[in-house]
Amino acid sequence: MDDNISKYNGRIEISHVMLNNDKDIKLLRGFEVDPSINKRYMRNIVVMVENEFVTSNLTDSAQFKEELILFSTGDPQNKYLYPTTRTINKESVYSLVLTLAEKKVFIGKAEAKAMVTVWNMAIQGYSFSRLSEYEANQTLETWTSALKFNGYLQLDSRE
Repeated sequence: MDDNISKYNGRIEISHVMLNNDKDIKLLRGFEVDPSINKRYMRNIVVMVENEFVTSNLTDSAQFKEELILFSTGDPQNKYLYPTTRTINKESVYSLVLTLAEKKVFIGKAEAKAMVTVWNMAIQGYSFSRLSEYEANQTLETWTSALKFNGYLQLDSRE
């Protein structure tokens, strides 16, 4: 595992795409950079809300996306987004709710559809066979190292 960390450290570039600006929901894409041929290969996709990671790998991120797609038919077995009914301006509305450490984020149907549309645009043109092949190499340690290196993760150094 340490070999993977040293192999990818400094070679994984992180970029993010805003899925929802109002709620600070972003899709982080990790790219392995090959400077010898000036190419980038996608190696991981995760969902982040504000400063909290919701998913940590391609598989979980795909499930998050499917829960957005199945908005109206979501159920309590969902892993990330739970269907709920709430009252807004004395009207009952259906939403998906994402529970974070310190708050709940409610997502409406149009927001969910827009997030899926932006997600699809953000991954166009990248090979998913290569992405899934390399997912095993993207351990929590290599991804954490890349996030720190790219300024997306600041660890509290207080004891």
